[in-house]
Amino acid sequence: MVREYRDIMSRICMQFKLACAFLVPLMIVSNGALAQNLSDVSENIVSSGALLPGFVTAICYLLGILFAFQGVLKLKQHVENPGQGINSGQMPIRVPMIRFLIGGAFFSVPIVTEVLYNTFTGADGLDDPMFDPNSAITLISGVLGSVSSIIPTLNVNNILANITNSLENTPGLIAAFAYLLALLSMVSGLLRLKEHVETPEQTTIKEPVIRLLVAGALFALPTIYKAMYVSIDGPEDGGIFSMITEILGGFQMLFSSYGGTGCNPITGTAAGILGSSSTGQLICNIVFHAGAFPAFLTAISYLFGLVMGVWGILKIRDHVLNPQQATLMDGVSRLLAGGAFFALPIMVEVFRNTLADSVLSTGVLLPSVYNDGGGILGGLLASLGFSGGACPSSADLGLDGMLVCFMNDVLGPVHVVLNFFSFVAGMIFIMIGISRLTKSVQEGAKGPGGIGTLMTFITGGALISYNELVRATVTTLTGNPATKTYATMSYTTGLTDAEVGAAHAVISAVLKFMIMVGLISFVRGLFMVRSVAEGNQQASMMAAISHMVAGAVAVNLGALLNAIQATLGISAYGISFTTI
Repeated sequence: MVREYRDIMSRICMQFKLACAFLVPLMIVSNGALAQNLSDVSENIVSSGALLPGFVTAICYLLGILFAFQGVLKLKQHVENPGQGINSGQMPIRVPMIRFLIGGAFFSVPIVTEVLYNTFTGADGLDDPMFDPNSAITLISGVLGSVSSIIPTLNVNNILANITNSLENTPGLIAAFAYLLALLSMVSGLLRLKEHVETPEQTTIKEPVIRLLVAGALFALPTIYKAMYVSIDGPEDGGIFSMITEILGGFQMLFSSYGGTGCNPITGTAAGILGSSSTGQLICNIVFHAGAFPAFLTAISYLFGLVMGVWGILKIRDHVLNPQQATLMDGVSRLLAGGAFFALPIMVEVFRNTLADSVLSTGVLLPSVYNDGGGILGGLLASLGFSGGACPSSADLGLDGMLVCFMNDVLGPVHVVLNFFSFVAGMIFIMIGISRLTKSVQEGAKGPGGIGTLMTFITGGALISYNELVRATVTTLTGNPATKTYATMSYTTGLTDAEVGAAHAVISAVLKFMIMVGLISFVRGLFMVRSVAEGNQQASMMAAISHMVAGAVAVNLGALLNAIQATLGISAYGISFTTI
């Protein structure tokens, strides 16, 4: 018998599963057309629930009638048997009165909603939107300039744009969900208020109050979002998304002093590079076809901020209702994290300026004595020169000439790609650090105050400004930020001018290769520092420092060779390296 009953229940459950399988696709159909992406699904969900507020309001109206009817009956009982003890059969006057008041509140739900809303916004409220996902990708065209007109559609930028467009209506879905929660919280608060008045020993006043306050906060969600953002950045003075354009343009991350402006689309020279066949130009294409990543991360960060705002409000409610299970910090940390996600470009600027002495807002990146015209991410060091390094003609092209041509072609583009990769990785690390603010202290190194979280923030800022750190390390090791890359052979007896030039060109190619390796090694060292702080047993601080020091030495290998030759007393027979 039990087995038959279980089989019947299993078949019923299976029928429900099949029904759900058919109902779910039907729920995402709008106006007879099948939804094509997540944005359509979000829009359809919001459209499907558009009548729910009216339904809740109708329920509230019925509750108002019910409470008014009960109030009349309770008032009759009070007149017949007045007193203060409900449990003893007596009916105190507060019982019918609270039913009349709660019934009136249910009759005037719009007025109660406005009161709760104005509690957080004031009489005028706030109507400015907090999310414009389309601008997250379109703004990148201001950075890439003329490149956008020649970038093919099937690339990473296109995919990122499609993802962002698919999330276009997600903020509306979150807002609709928050509004429904606000309505339910308001109804729950009014009911709890009735219970408190009738039985204060069972229902404390904090229960209805926090529910009504949470309802007001959810009704006034844009105001809460703006307060979260302003708590990080101060008074809002412009579009948040525009900061990404300012950061990319101010840092000149798409420029390399090693390769001039050949890989810099801001100057409009990229049109002659895309679609070209050299290795360096193909490397440049990586940046051009994936350059929307910073804007995409900003859009995703905005969505995180929207969720964190609602989550933080609910966590504060949980703390008030049950302090043993939820702490006040759980709610506050989520609100702060949400504000940081909203202000991700500001956080990027803050961490970058913490490690560097540039002023992003004015475009002054370095004192002029250190600025070679390429900006910090472009001009790595104060002076840079190579002795002979032009790619020879095909008639004179030997193995050494091929090496020279290859390094001349790839050094600048590799530097640009490394700049871009480091910037994107730095933004991701900062986002990871912000998300960890919501964790508990039991997480250890990965908790909000753990060394892993702290180093995640520091590593993010270091990656965004790693060129300045290379400069600082080079200066610390050599006493001068200028790279000594101009080689002059001290002993050239018996060599023709062409042979000397060829030798200098090969030496310059070797130095360029070492610069490229040094930059990559330095960035690798930053990643290893963070891994050590995270508790990764496969990484060591010694290895991380070794990568960073070795990278800085490789960037300025000429200074090291000069020092070694001077120590050994063979300067007259070796190769001297200078800045020009």
